[in-house]
Amino acid sequence: MKRIIYNENNLSDNDINNVVYRAKALIINSNDEILFGYENNNYQFVGGHLEEGESLDECLVREIKEETGIDIPILKRDPFISIIYYNKDYPEVGINSKYIANYYSIKTDLKPNMYNTNLTENEKEGSFQLRYINKNDALKQLNESLKTCTRENVVKDTIKVVKEYLKMK
Repeated sequence: MKRIIYNENNLSDNDINNVVYRAKALIINSNDEILFGYENNNYQFVGGHLEEGESLDECLVREIKEETGIDIPILKRDPFISIIYYNKDYPEVGINSKYIANYYSIKTDLKPNMYNTNLTENEKEGSFQLRYINKNDALKQLNESLKTCTRENVVKDTIKVVKEYLKMK
């Protein structure tokens, strides 16, 4: 598995007093279309934060269900890429955080069902929607979206994950 680490303040794991895990899915269908969440001009992968007592697989399955309405089985999956951020004094002074986002590749032709989702208030306010983009057009579309996005780091991470996925295929 590839790991990308951002650590501008040269923090060690001993400096960290807050760890946040995320599980995200690069969902691709048999037409070679990648499913993206789109909200507030930002493309990102379906997924989110690990809840207390939850495994990464359980988190992945729950988040996919909440954001797409798709039920996938809980299986032991291995991420193909992990992006890790070390942040000093974030989200507030005295808290040094390590954010670990694990990305999983899932091939399925199950169709999203937005009537069977459980979106957060932020997702609703951001007019969250799902968009399929052919894998051969994804990088162009994502790079174009950098001109109008509101969360540049999220879109840049999404680009890095797509590039890594395409290198594997």
